[in-house]
Amino acid sequence: MRRFVDLHLRQPAAVDELEGMLRFAAELGYSGVAVASERKPPEELRRLCRELGIDLISRVDLRPRSARDLTASLRRVRRRFEVVAVDCRSKAVARQAAKDHRVDLLDFPASPSARAKVWFDRQEASLASGANCAHEINTSDFLRLGPTAGAKLLSIIRREVENAERHGVPVVLSSGADSRLLMREPRALAALLDLVGVGEEEGLAMVSSVPWRMVEVNRGKLAKGFIAPGVRVVEPDAC
Repeated sequence: MRRFVDLHLRQPAAVDELEGMLRFAAELGYSGVAVASERKPPEELRRLCRELGIDLISRVDLRPRSARDLTASLRRVRRRFEVVAVDCRSKAVARQAAKDHRVDLLDFPASPSARAKVWFDRQEASLASGANCAHEINTSDFLRLGPTAGAKLLSIIRREVENAERHGVPVVLSSGADSRLLMREPRALAALLDLVGVGEEEGLAMVSSVPWRMVEVNRGKLAKGFIAPGVRVVEPDAC
């Protein structure tokens, strides 16, 4: 039995739209969602997700202007969020993010022209493989585009997926939605990757086991007493 997760819901323009998106995620069959925010989810949002039976995951999207800016931001947020994603707008940022073990997800521009300049190439895939960093595909990026621009973006994503597979880099599939119109049920989301040559089982893993594994590992790192993988401080029994 798969547990599906949409690891990237963006903050909607309308304040009251987020509640509707969370309710819709539950109807679509998701067990977990991550809402990108610079602040940890407020208690009322967590309460709503508990009522809906959804695991709410904290996520931050960093938009650094330089590699130095990225390093400073990571020091500030890594211990506060369960998922840290970096919006790669330059090669310098993309390569620094790919080799930093504090980064979970690499995101790239939705514009085909901008993405062609900073796409997930072989060098970044090699760096990400060593840092256990994942490449994220947001379906809303190409769903928003017209046929011509959408085809160009999908061509780039196809090459990115090939680079990720060649170097053993995990790929996470998310909606990246900021409204209910861009949300899809998990199997429909996975089916969209047929457009870039990804099979059904592989696509379903990208929206279930792959992101869940990341979340579980990070929650372990954020748990009290964590020192390093396999090393934890254990409180002595009370006398």
